[in-house]
Amino acid sequence: MNIWEGFVVALSSIWNHKVRSILTMLGIIIGVSAVIIVVAIGDGARKQMSDELFSTDDNAVPIYFEGTGIEENGEMIWVEQPDLTGEQLDEVKQVPGVKHILATNSGWGSMVYNEHTADMQMTGVDNQYFIAKDIKLLEGRRLNTRDNDSYSRVVMIDSLTREKMFKPDEEAVGAIIEIESNPYKVVGVYETTLPPEFQQLEDFSNGEMLMPRTLISMMFGAPEIDTISVIGDNPETLFDTGNMAADKLNELTAIEGGMFVAQDMTEFAEEFDSFYMTITLFISSIAGISLLVGGIGVMNIMLVSVTERTREIGLRKALGATRRQILGQFLIESVTLTSLGGLIGIGFAALVTAVAAQFLPFSPLINPVVVLVGILFSSFTGIVFGILPANKASKLSPIDALRYE
Repeated sequence: MNIWEGFVVALSSIWNHKVRSILTMLGIIIGVSAVIIVVAIGDGARKQMSDELFSTDDNAVPIYFEGTGIEENGEMIWVEQPDLTGEQLDEVKQVPGVKHILATNSGWGSMVYNEHTADMQMTGVDNQYFIAKDIKLLEGRRLNTRDNDSYSRVVMIDSLTREKMFKPDEEAVGAIIEIESNPYKVVGVYETTLPPEFQQLEDFSNGEMLMPRTLISMMFGAPEIDTISVIGDNPETLFDTGNMAADKLNELTAIEGGMFVAQDMTEFAEEFDSFYMTITLFISSIAGISLLVGGIGVMNIMLVSVTERTREIGLRKALGATRRQILGQFLIESVTLTSLGGLIGIGFAALVTAVAAQFLPFSPLINPVVVLVGILFSSFTGIVFGILPANKASKLSPIDALRYE
């Protein structure tokens, strides 16, 4: 009997005992599908978080002020970030590799329009913001240099704010809104940049708006420049460019007890990936126990099968079947059983992840390597747990087997 004939016989045996075979495969199905689902959800969550935390779409590296403090009269005094000027940022732009400088500030305020009131975040920007960021303009115009220089009371609202505060057929551009009891004119509407999961949070559910950076500073008493990011022209040398830009800022400000530092996300990203990998492996190992249980179930049912087919084995041996052929037949049947369970488990995992994608704030990612490992591992399980029953069948004496009742 060749491998193909053994496979046909195995399928025939499985089909003749459908309920028993399905129950036997259940452990394998659950184990394989659980591992694939857990890894897919973990990979999807990791990619989502990575895209949000370590996105390099605009080749940006944040620069922050690290205060070390100075000693004065025996006490340590914390040094805060110095106020920066537009002229200083213009000098930083001359650093080799720097393409743009993103300088923003922010504030929270209450927006009132007709009968609608909403608390939301306001981000102060300049014209460089629109050059460096992919902001999709839906209505009106963008903020410009003149708006910043003249402290113009103009704002841009995102599509989420427009949906919350204005009627669908109502003109938003040109509308006069109130922020902290002061009038402002809406000059543009842009597509919201808030991720879907942020839009469900109370603090961000009303959307956000952009204002001239100088206006935010005047309104809230905030520094004109609060956050800085360097946009590089080469992703491979981005961190080096950020370091040179930070050095330039330190040279321009020369603050004792603190310094500007480029934030290196590489180490944080590695720790982040390591954490997710550890969690995924831990949960997958628990799910893998189902494979072990399933393998024991396969071994048990194959031992039962050997007992049920003792006379068949004796007859085959009497007709000239060798021990190796008997061993191969039962191993093929065991591997076929577990492999079918693995394939069904893969299909079930694909179905579950497709359904989960409709409810989760990210898309699970099925890893082809994990699928391949699932198939190979289920087949390997069939070999490992099928050896004992197959060996028992191959050792049966033809005379004793034929006399078995």
